[in-house]
Amino acid sequence: MRYEKWYEKNTASLGGKVAVVTGGNSGIGFCAARGFLYLGAKVVLACRNEARAAAARERLLAEFPLAVVETASLDLADNASIDAFCAEIAKRYEKIDIFLHCAGVYYPRGDKTKDGLPMTEGVNTWGTVRLCEGVLPLMDGTCRMIFTTSLVDRFGKDQRPAGEGYAAYARSKYLLSAYVLWRARERAEGEPMFIATHPGITATALLSPEKTTHKPLFSRLGHAFLYLFTHAPEKAALTAVWAAAGEVQNGACIGPRGIFGISGYPHRTAFCRGVRRRAAKKVSLSLAENEKNTCADAPSVLY
Repeated sequence: MRYEKWYEKNTASLGGKVAVVTGGNSGIGFCAARGFLYLGAKVVLACRNEARAAAARERLLAEFPLAVVETASLDLADNASIDAFCAEIAKRYEKIDIFLHCAGVYYPRGDKTKDGLPMTEGVNTWGTVRLCEGVLPLMDGTCRMIFTTSLVDRFGKDQRPAGEGYAAYARSKYLLSAYVLWRARERAEGEPMFIATHPGITATALLSPEKTTHKPLFSRLGHAFLYLFTHAPEKAALTAVWAAAGEVQNGACIGPRGIFGISGYPHRTAFCRGVRRRAAKKVSLSLAENEKNTCADAPSVLY
């Protein structure tokens, strides 16, 4: 296991705990799942592609043969799938100790979710929020609800951009970060800690031509650049591992300590000014109060 000394110094055992990781079949989610298993947790890989989830499970069990690794079907672009996942996980476990929201899209192939929302925002924000609210009954004050945000949340705008792409991605992470901070501030007794992490910049499948509208050549060049000038997914995932097993508090924002937060070991950082402004607005979680221009299932908390 890489970074063993860091683990020994900065994390506690997760023995006996249950950790759910969305998007755990690849990239940062997979590396975070490895970290959780290394620390003794039982892990559930919540993934859209069941075959890839099964393959990831086999890879993890090959490294940790005595571990408990399960898979569950989850498509954040489909509210029915999210609700079915929440019902299924409630049948399997009485309590979820760690829930890592790591699944997301960037320049997606589709432009709408099954429920009519813009794809990037629908998955990265609304689907994640719906999932969070759905699994809250399985978590208590000893648990940790962890969200993977992004450095680019500071470039997100209140106004929804036309089409998908970078601006849509930045907005989706801006809204998600605002939700995490708002949730942390309004945290009720008995609810889990709400923690935001960002991995800096690293090469993952997020740029894959199979998942995005990028051309194969652009994807290859982009990955080559990222591998040369940023840190590896294993190191990028340490922010999530620290959020799950380190000494952190409710409302924490964790990112790499390197220059501009691009790479490095985790440390406590701050939400950007725009996110703090957004989270400070008087908002409601009621699913009945929605923005006129969005799906009826989108909570108004971020508007």
